[in-house]
Amino acid sequence: AKVIVPLSAADGPKNPGVLALRKLLIGGPDVPAAIRDMGRPIPGMFPLAQTQHFLTDEEAKLLLPLSPPMYHPDTLTDRSERFFCSEIIRAAIFQILKKEVPYCCEVRIMEFKDPKPEDRKKVIRMMATILVERESQKAIVVGKGGDVVKHVGMMAREKLEEFLDMQVYLELNVKVEKDWRKNEKKLKQFGYMK
Repeated sequence: AKVIVPLSAADGPKNPGVLALRKLLIGGPDVPAAIRDMGRPIPGMFPLAQTQHFLTDEEAKLLLPLSPPMYHPDTLTDRSERFFCSEIIRAAIFQILKKEVPYCCEVRIMEFKDPKPEDRKKVIRMMATILVERESQKAIVVGKGGDVVKHVGMMAREKLEEFLDMQVYLELNVKVEKDWRKNEKKLKQFGYMK
């Protein structure tokens, strides 16, 4: 594993940069102070090129705290499939609409049904709602005769099938959620704020 530590870490484990990094890695009540410390210049942080020192793996192991992994080695992320599906649909909106509306769009997965073991045809059934802030944005996302949302759905379904490694039935709806980006409650509900 490669580790980025302050260049001044060559001075040893008592170096201020190393101490701040250790606080960040361990967590707890010292984290805010550690973040402030990392933002301050630390002696030796910007040395001349000829004095640069790259730590070996052994040196880095001596400086950093040992602890068990936070996640199982096979765990790639702490996000759900629904999250990734909504992001794949949002990416399709960005690709098709370019700069016209996408920044005002949020995608909510309303229904996600895995196929049952007894199903002959294995298909994931998904219903998603694209939220926009105004009626005029809805008209743009839907398009004339629904052609834009249909194109978004086709592109997203292709990517979803690649991601989920299974056939996907995708139903998209477009809904106006007036000024949702200015509503703190909605921002929390959508995961943008805690």
